Amino acid sequence: MLNPNEDTEWNEILRQKGILPPKMVEHEELPPPPDPNSILDKLTSDELDAKFDLLEDGEVDDEEARFLEEYRRKRISLMREEASKSRFGSVREVTKTDWTTEVTDAGDMFVVIHIAEKGLALCSLIDQHFRKLAQKFPKVKFLRGEASLCIQNYPSNNLPSILIYKSGDLKEQLVGPDAVGGDTVTVKQLEWHLAKLGVLESKLTKDPSRRVNIRLAHSNHIKHLTGSELSDNDNNDDDETDDDDAK
Repeated sequence: MLNPNEDTEWNEILRQKGILPPKMVEHEELPPPPDPNSILDKLTSDELDAKFDLLEDGEVDDEEARFLEEYRRKRISLMREEASKSRFGSVREVTKTDWTTEVTDAGDMFVVIHIAEKGLALCSLIDQHFRKLAQKFPKVKFLRGEASLCIQNYPSNNLPSILIYKSGDLKEQLVGPDAVGGDTVTVKQLEWHLAKLGVLESKLTKDPSRRVNIRLAHSNHIKHLTGSELSDNDNNDDDETDDDDAK
């Protein structure tokens, strides 16, 4: 069967005589023009500064000037946003007086509050963990509030409590010793739990609680074996004593 698109001498004769239509010319699709933003992103700080100097001196054309102005605005906005996110890094005290400012009106960010009471051992432990987490995750706002100064008549058996707010709304609450992890809770366990709630970005890949539970189970198993051995030894001693008495 005749292929009209095939480059043959016979097809060329037929095209010249108008029997076959002219051969379709395939045009290569040109790649899209490079994105100016992607080009500028690859420049070093010194190269960017040099570009902005040319802009200030009016030594670039109108189109490039528009791109540079837009890029500079976005860059400044991003830098301000990052700076605002990383402005914490420590645990601050909060009271009922400044609760609205520090918590309700904090904006679109997570606010993690430890409701505590001085003198309680578990509250002191959570305080230590909060200080470490605040330093490790400076984009998260960590607060501590003495229960009597924040929430009137707050029950002591609810302490410690960890409240998590965002955009003025209470998103999660851990109330009481068991909810926060108990007397042996570790800073990694708290970090894991906050990461699961989306409060922070952790590099932990496994739940630290599982390792703690395995260690506790192993420890209890050893204690059980030791107790059994002691019981067996006691029984052996009793048997030997009975034998001596019999003699």
